[in-house]
Amino acid sequence: MDVEELISRAWRAVVKAEVPEALQPLALKEAIDHLREAENGQGSSAVKGKGDEGEKRPRRKRVQPKRTDSTEGVSEDDFFSQLAMESGVDEAVLKDVLQFKDGAVHVIPPTRLLGGSKAEQTRRVVALVAGSYAHGLDQSPVSADAVRQEAKRKRCFDPGNFSSDLKAMKGFSPGSKRTEILAGSKWLDEFNEAISAVTDNGPAAD
Repeated sequence: MDVEELISRAWRAVVKAEVPEALQPLALKEAIDHLREAENGQGSSAVKGKGDEGEKRPRRKRVQPKRTDSTEGVSEDDFFSQLAMESGVDEAVLKDVLQFKDGAVHVIPPTRLLGGSKAEQTRRVVALVAGSYAHGLDQSPVSADAVRQEAKRKRCFDPGNFSSDLKAMKGFSPGSKRTEILAGSKWLDEFNEAISAVTDNGPAAD
């Protein structure tokens, strides 16, 4: 695939996904990387520039992003295996923090471990739940309703501040619709930080 065709296909994907204008440059870059990864097999672009330090984790070749109603038929093993591969967090640690049941992602640790304020707790719920839907289930965009429901279940949902709490994050942002949340390129920093907040085994734990 030549460069012109690559950019053209990536831009069509961004337009089709109705990405907000402010996020279109980042989305275009990620779409180009995705197309190159698909063309090159096992994703050499994902490890470009990292040198030869040990073996790199194999990445699954992704197909067209799934929608938010695509959890039917996904097994717990597949969910945790995919999320572990994408996040670099051990499956055993993920299973201490997250539950995947009946197609929904839940946060296991008590709410008090998520932070000292509702805003902090909410942001960590977003990082864990939206990150899991996006990278454990390949959903893009993520259902904001599913994330809100989990925040309500954890009793940290503040309807008046949920939107501003989300906008304060670096790895997640509102989609073009109120029912959507987008996971950006910095999702992993906030996902790992949330893991570390509730377990001593997270990758960034003290």
